[in-house]
Amino acid sequence: MDFTENNQSPDAADTANEHSAFGDWLRAEMDKQGLSIAGLVDRTGITYTGIWNIVKGNTVSPRKETREKLAAALNELIPPAIEAEIANQATPLPGFEWVDFTPTDLETVPQASGVYVFYDITDRPVYVGKSSKNVRTRVKDHQTRFWFKAPLVVRGSFLAVPDPDLCLKFETILIKFLGKHALLNSKGVVRDES
Repeated sequence: MDFTENNQSPDAADTANEHSAFGDWLRAEMDKQGLSIAGLVDRTGITYTGIWNIVKGNTVSPRKETREKLAAALNELIPPAIEAEIANQATPLPGFEWVDFTPTDLETVPQASGVYVFYDITDRPVYVGKSSKNVRTRVKDHQTRFWFKAPLVVRGSFLAVPDPDLCLKFETILIKFLGKHALLNSKGVVRDES
């Protein structure tokens, strides 16, 4: 695989990262087929960073559409055991789905209402936000901000919350929980109406 762009192999990934069943499967299929990340970028349209985050294990629960694009590009079916583990990792709260995304790749960002968190290169949460309509639109707005770039924003996680009041409560709890540890919005948030 082509890991030279980041000067690391997947073995150099931080061992503190959560195990990623899909990332392990994807890496094994790429190795079996002799396919690089760049090759998958060409076949899927997903960014290098988006695929890198999955392979490295930073994106533990990629969106179903992202998984399907990658499986189709490999001409493989995702084994049921891998899908079951992804579902288990994505639903720590019954009735709510938690997915990971790459903030710089809008195609990996969900189009639903909910709460999201941006993480930096050290996997530290740096920003908590919400969108009561479409988080992809909100992330696209963030992309115009001076702080929205690596190493400050590397990956994101999203919790789908269809109820606007509950969405606001989750966001408030997360911000209070992070307190001074969130770099960008520890004292307040810019509320969005999207």
